[in-house]
Amino acid sequence: MSKAITYIDQLADSLSKFPGIGRKGAERIAYFIVKSNKSFSNNLIESLKDVNDKLDICPTSGMIILEGEESAFSDKNRNSKFLCVVENMEDAIKIENTNSFDGSYHVLGGAISPLDGIGPSDLSFDKLLERIDSNTKEVIIATNPSTSGNATAMYVEKILKDKKITISRLAVGLPVGSNLEYIDDKTISTAISGRVKTN
Repeated sequence: MSKAITYIDQLADSLSKFPGIGRKGAERIAYFIVKSNKSFSNNLIESLKDVNDKLDICPTSGMIILEGEESAFSDKNRNSKFLCVVENMEDAIKIENTNSFDGSYHVLGGAISPLDGIGPSDLSFDKLLERIDSNTKEVIIATNPSTSGNATAMYVEKILKDKKITISRLAVGLPVGSNLEYIDDKTISTAISGRVKTN
């Protein structure tokens, strides 16, 4: 095998680790990068370097933070009465972009899915419990309306049932089987304002 092809294979191997990208798709992207202007790959390298060097994940909330600076998602910059529980940070960002929620977020890091080998111990439920204090008035469960999302929501309700707080779920306008990241801002905003209590 040519050494040039080896480099492309190495790049494709790395790209194939992205969610939703199989080997063939990774190879197409790799060849696209090779054929593109050098400025394209240089900009891509710089963007990846910035993400790697400047961004981090908050160990408490699971939200994205900029290293060396206080995060806009820090609890003290939010309405501490409300805590919105989401599966992934992309879901929290989607909700944030609607400007309909000023409370704190808690990212679980996924959803309970026994078929995929993901159980409660693989997600940040312990940190969620630690964050609920006397200031917390309501926990809004914003998991995806899917089988695993519903299972996760029920587990959140179960572990919070003895807490003296209101528990609600997003309801209005969210189609079953969809993911928050693909839903328009208006629909999410309506779901936030039309949430329903679960206890």
